[in-house]
Amino acid sequence: MTKQNICFISPEYWPLTGGTGAYIYYLSNALMKNGYNINIVTGANQNFDVQVNNQLKVYFQKIPKIPIIKSFMLAKASYNKLYSIRNTTNIDITHPQLPLTPSFAVPPHFGKNLVCTVHSTWKGEAEAIKEEAYNHLNANEKFLVSFNRFLRFFEVGMIKRANRVIAVSDFTRKELKKYYNIPENRIRVVHNGVNTHKFQPAENKQKIKTELGLNPEDTIILSVGRLYARKGLFTLIEAMPAVVKQFKHVKFVISGKGQSDEMAKLDAHAKRLGVKDNIIFTGYYPDQKLPKLYQAADVFAFSTFYEHHPFAVLEALSTGLPVVTTTVGGIAETIETGKNGLLVRPSDSKQFSDALLYLLEHQMEASEMGLNARKIIVEQYDWSVLVKKTMQIYDEVST
Repeated sequence: MTKQNICFISPEYWPLTGGTGAYIYYLSNALMKNGYNINIVTGANQNFDVQVNNQLKVYFQKIPKIPIIKSFMLAKASYNKLYSIRNTTNIDITHPQLPLTPSFAVPPHFGKNLVCTVHSTWKGEAEAIKEEAYNHLNANEKFLVSFNRFLRFFEVGMIKRANRVIAVSDFTRKELKKYYNIPENRIRVVHNGVNTHKFQPAENKQKIKTELGLNPEDTIILSVGRLYARKGLFTLIEAMPAVVKQFKHVKFVISGKGQSDEMAKLDAHAKRLGVKDNIIFTGYYPDQKLPKLYQAADVFAFSTFYEHHPFAVLEALSTGLPVVTTTVGGIAETIETGKNGLLVRPSDSKQFSDALLYLLEHQMEASEMGLNARKIIVEQYDWSVLVKKTMQIYDEVST
């Protein structure tokens, strides 16, 4: 059978700017290893087409960097670009990423089949942050809540066009049924994956800490993710005083970018609680350097209160780190508390600090969790395993 031509559509791709960008990058690479030809329509600072190799062509479209707005600007550009692509390439599978790709991004009857991957839902995100303090929300989140019905209209339009919908967790599948009434027989669950060769346990943690400018004697608790309210970073900061009281040489490294004054809000909160000197904000950390940041850490902390199947948790587990995170979304589908991490209630800073303290006080158990974490990821969540499930879905809609 001749391998198919796949066309991905997403505002994020390269350099990786978030989970969706990572998904496209790693899945497309895994598909190419299996002989597929890949086309990617994505956002950039200017318009240009790149023939990367004989299997991969990327169509960069100039769009603004403003979240949500960039999705709609890309959709308009994507519509025009796909019209030109159809004159030169027969696309077998069109594969947009939701909720970041509105329905009008794909012209009617473009390609033979349409498969969507749903990374989260606009309805679910709005529900998750509706009780959060308004001053904790950034402009993007305020827009999401205020115009949620408008966003959902274009999201649902794409889902209903799709031959199959890939949900990145069973939690995602349940949201699609609950909020959008998508029939069970059109949904397939394929969890996100991780490059286990890229994210490996450290051979010499102290050496890597020194390389990154960290004190090799400090215990590093790492958090990676965008500085959005739903990531629960205010909860993480509220958990810090109890940890710092017991362990003076603890540093919380928070890696990720945010909008305007988000870092300043977190910094001010830390100052009020007396833990400002125990936090290092790295801002955006380049993807190629990210594995070493995980390797420098002793514990991974992810205090989110809305998530589907987060890449940061997978990367930490792949690096062999014991993880403290919350019971939300699809996280509990990968982490079994006490085996490869600890799960706590979202927004419960006391439970979060207790879990962190347990790992710091029980290093043998923490080490065992890290070993189990790595083993489970290699066996079940490497992209070489998960790409086969995506290929089965492509074959399913093509027969």
